[in-house]
Amino acid sequence: MAYYADLSPCDYFGRWQDVLRAVGWLEPGHPFATGPVPEELFGALVRLLSEPWQPVAAGGSQRCPYCRFTGGPRELRYEGTAIRVGANNLFVPASDGVHVAPSLIAHYIDAHDYRPPPAFQQAVLRCPEMRSIAYLKEIRARGLVITRPAG
Repeated sequence: MAYYADLSPCDYFGRWQDVLRAVGWLEPGHPFATGPVPEELFGALVRLLSEPWQPVAAGGSQRCPYCRFTGGPRELRYEGTAIRVGANNLFVPASDGVHVAPSLIAHYIDAHDYRPPPAFQQAVLRCPEMRSIAYLKEIRARGLVITRPAG
C-alpha cells in the first residue's frame, strides 16, 4: 500500500486524482491523528465496508503494517457484520470530492487509535446506503464517472 497524508489528492488508482481525497492510507514512519472516535461513526463505517462499491478493483490484499507479528486480522466483526480487511477500498462522497480509504481503516481505528479527519467522519455519517441510486448519484455528481471504452 502507498502512504498518503489525510485529505491529500490520491492518484493510487491512476486517474480521478483531481476528485479523490485519501483518508487512512497509513504507513510506519508517518505520524497520524489519534484519539476517540464515536461508536456511531465506527458502526456506519463497518456497514459501508460490508459491501463497498468500487470503480476499480486491485488484486491481492494488504496486511496491517503496525501489527508486527500477525499482520492484523483478515476479517473484522462488529455487531453481527463481518468485513474483509485489507482487500477493498471505500469511496465516500464528500463536500470536497470523494474520500477514498482502504478497508484497513476500520482496523486502524479499532486497534491503533487512528482518528480520521472530521470531514471524513461527517461524510461517512451522511453517506447514502452503499450501491443505492442515491449513493451512485452522489459519486457521479462529484466527478467519479466510469466510462466504457469506445469500440
